[in-house]
Amino acid sequence: AEVTEKLEEVVMIWIKQIRQVLVESEQMRREADDIGPSAELEHWKARMSSFNSLLDEIKSSRVKKIISILQAARSKTLKQWKELDGNITIAANEAKDNVRYLYTLDRFFGPLAKASPV
Repeated sequence: AEVTEKLEEVVMIWIKQIRQVLVESEQMRREADDIGPSAELEHWKARMSSFNSLLDEIKSSRVKKIISILQAARSKTLKQWKELDGNITIAANEAKDNVRYLYTLDRFFGPLAKASPV
């Protein structure tokens, strides 16, 4: 029971930190009106990198062991954990899709932004 309690405390800290990352990623960003697809591409690349590293950490053996122990103990914190895990996956997929789309745009429109009007 004592070990389970300590592990639940650790998971609650992780949940709090992950929620903070999700909230920050959803906040509106202010930028100039004249930015092009390349600036947007850089933003989504950074966001994709952030969420992918978070997913890699969640899939690490250390985290999986802790979650397995809490599953065996039927911990109530797992409901919150699973919800956040799903939200991270959704955010990572959104970032990946946007990077793919914006990369395609940048490939075609990038030369227009760098060249003269002629």
